[in-house]
Amino acid sequence: MTFLYQGYSADGSRRSGRIEADDEADAVRALLAGGVYVRSVRRASSSGVRGGARRRLDVVRRAVLWRELGALLGAGMSPDKALDLMRQSDGADEGMLEAISAGIRAGASLSSALVDAGSGADAFERAAISSAEASATLPVTLTRLADELDARLEARSRIRAALAYPSFVLVLGLLVAAGMLGLVVPRATAMLQASGMELPFASRVLVASARFAAALVAPLALAGVLFFAFASARMRRGDATAEALDRFILRLPMFRLGSIVAAQRFSSVLSALGAGGMPVADALPLAAAAMNRPALARPALAAAERVRAGESLSSALRTIPFVGGELARWTAVGESAGCLPQMLAVAAGRFKARWERTLALRLSMLEPALLASVGLFVFALALALVLPVLSLANGATAF
Repeated sequence: MTFLYQGYSADGSRRSGRIEADDEADAVRALLAGGVYVRSVRRASSSGVRGGARRRLDVVRRAVLWRELGALLGAGMSPDKALDLMRQSDGADEGMLEAISAGIRAGASLSSALVDAGSGADAFERAAISSAEASATLPVTLTRLADELDARLEARSRIRAALAYPSFVLVLGLLVAAGMLGLVVPRATAMLQASGMELPFASRVLVASARFAAALVAPLALAGVLFFAFASARMRRGDATAEALDRFILRLPMFRLGSIVAAQRFSSVLSALGAGGMPVADALPLAAAAMNRPALARPALAAAERVRAGESLSSALRTIPFVGGELARWTAVGESAGCLPQMLAVAAGRFKARWERTLALRLSMLEPALLASVGLFVFALALALVLPVLSLANGATAF
C-alpha cells in the first residue's frame, strides 16, 4: 500500500512524500530507519488526496502556482518534484497539488493532470500549458501565464475601483428619488389639492415618468443579472444555444471587449505553438479552445479544417466573426514574410493594448453617465414640484 507522510529530518528541515508499506506502523518504522521523524502518515486514496478534500484553485492561487512552478521547472526540477516541494510550503492547497503531482507520476501530462484533478484552470490556461509541453517551453509559458492572470486580476481591480464611486452615487440618487417619490411628491400633491389646486399637466407627466423609470430600474437590473448568469452557465456546454447566446452578447456595445480578449488569447497561443514547431493545422484547435468563446471557437475549428484542406491561414481566419478580418491581416503579413509566430505575438500585444485603452475609455465615460442620469432624474422631480409654485406665483402677480 502507498502512504503519504509528513515529518522532519535530523537537521529540522521538513520532509514529505510517499512510501510503500504493509501498514501504517510499518511505514513509520521505515521512515524512522531512514532518518525521518514522522509527524503524520496516512494511506493515499485512489486520487492521491486525503478523503478527496481538495478545492479548486481560484485565479489568485493559480497565478502564484504558475509563477512558482515555472521558476522551479526553469531551475531543472521535474514537474512532480516541483509540485511536491511547493506542497510542503502550501498547506491550503496541499490536496490539489498532491492530486496534480499524482497524475503526473501516473504518466499524464501537466495539462491532463490539471483537468483530472479539477484544478479550476480555464480553457485558455490548459491550452497554453498543452502548447508549452508540445513545444518544450513550459517554464517560460508558465511565467507568461502568471503574468496574464495577474493582468486579469489587475483589470478586475481597476473595474471594481472605477465602479465604486459611480455605484455609490447611483444608490444615493435612488434613495433620494425614493424619498421624493414616497414622501415629498405625495405631500406636495395633497397640499395643493387641499388649497384647491392640482398639479399642472407637465408636472403630472414628469412625476409619472420618474415613477415609471424608478420602477423599471430594479426589474431590468435583476433581469440582466439573471440573463448573464444563465448565459455564463449555458456557454460552458459549448452547444448551439451557447454559441447563439455568446454571439448575442458579443454584439452588445459594452461587451465587445470580449472579442478583443479572445483574439489576444488566440494569437498568443498560436504564436507559442508555431514557435515550438507545431503545424498550424494542429495548433489551431488548441488556440480555438483558448478563446473560451463558443461563437468564435467553432469558426476557428472550421478554419483548421480549411487549412488542412490546403487553404492559407489568413484566408481561413477571415471566416471567424468579429475578429477574423484583423487576424487575417496580421497572419497574411507573417506568411508572406516567413515570420508567422513573431507577427502573431505582435498581434497579441496589439490586441492587449487595445483592450486596455478601450477599457480605460469606457470606465472614464461610465462615471459621468451615471451622474448625469441621476441628476436628470432628480431634476425632473424637482421641476415637477416647482412648476405649481411658479403657476401660483404667476396667478398671484396677475391678480
